[in-house]
Amino acid sequence: MHAEGGIRDQTGGMGGHRGSAPTRLSIKAISRQLGISRNAVRRALRRDGPPVRAPQKRPPSKLEPYKDYLLSRLAEFPELSAAALFEEIQAQGYEGGLTILRNFTRPYRVRRREPVVRFETPPGHQAQVDWAHLGTHPLSGRPTPLYLFVFVLGFSRALYAEVTTSTDLSTLISCHLHAFAALGSMPEEILYDNQKQVVLSRTADGPRFHPEFLFFCGQFGFRPRLCRPYRAQTKGKVERSIGYLKDRFFCGRTFTDLTDMNLSLERWVREVANEREHATTGEAPNVRLGRENLRPLSAARPWHGGLPPSLGPKAPLFKVVPPEVEQRPLSVYEEVAV
Repeated sequence: MHAEGGIRDQTGGMGGHRGSAPTRLSIKAISRQLGISRNAVRRALRRDGPPVRAPQKRPPSKLEPYKDYLLSRLAEFPELSAAALFEEIQAQGYEGGLTILRNFTRPYRVRRREPVVRFETPPGHQAQVDWAHLGTHPLSGRPTPLYLFVFVLGFSRALYAEVTTSTDLSTLISCHLHAFAALGSMPEEILYDNQKQVVLSRTADGPRFHPEFLFFCGQFGFRPRLCRPYRAQTKGKVERSIGYLKDRFFCGRTFTDLTDMNLSLERWVREVANEREHATTGEAPNVRLGRENLRPLSAARPWHGGLPPSLGPKAPLFKVVPPEVEQRPLSVYEEVAV
């Protein structure tokens, strides 16, 4: 092979007979036949063999700098969701997408939530309330059980949450008042499960509400509603809200004390939970809250008749039926609530 003289015809000749002298093509002829530049032909002739292509290096993944952090977080808190981790590394400067993060972390995450039943209610009609146990933690040097109170409005999904060290009646009432103040108003009714602070027993004639709790309801003029026994998941909105809070707020965070926890929770609910686009409604809870048409506290209509001005701990048990509120006819909700 000669750099400038040409290249042998690979067939043994160009139109010649087998065994005849090989035909050499000029660089110009090769360039014309192959449709490449003469300089490209010259570079090929100068090489000792076929060209060696260097492997193309892909740019590093945007997720690469955060993988060690993600793995360390999931090693300690395997129930952290991809969405929660996404928020964490976004705050650290991550500019990639959620899908690549979800695919990378899927083998290391533990799914916690289970599906629940959800019933829709019209604006201003209903809120749902429930407690969740957060475990026992050291407070002031003593192991202390912590409970999460969650209040969620059915139409807007706007929520209020508070951590307490008790679920007794006075704490339950205080949490209601805090929720009313935080949301600025009250619904017509609130749905509960069969917690003893709300209902003492159920008979063929109906539930026997706790008299002090019923008196509280009467003072503010909202109707308490109960799930049927063993059907607590009819409170689907509050059940999902509890799961959301455990997943997105509590999992992976640390606090100095109960006050710090509640201040952080209040800020996070206000700035994140109630401002996010809700997966079901497609709107932020605070946006829909303006269409709830709730009654302001100043417009509370106390019940009249049947309730004494005060009830002590030894007051007799009795059933009081609060006034009916407007409800949708033939609603699915009425099939599962008493």
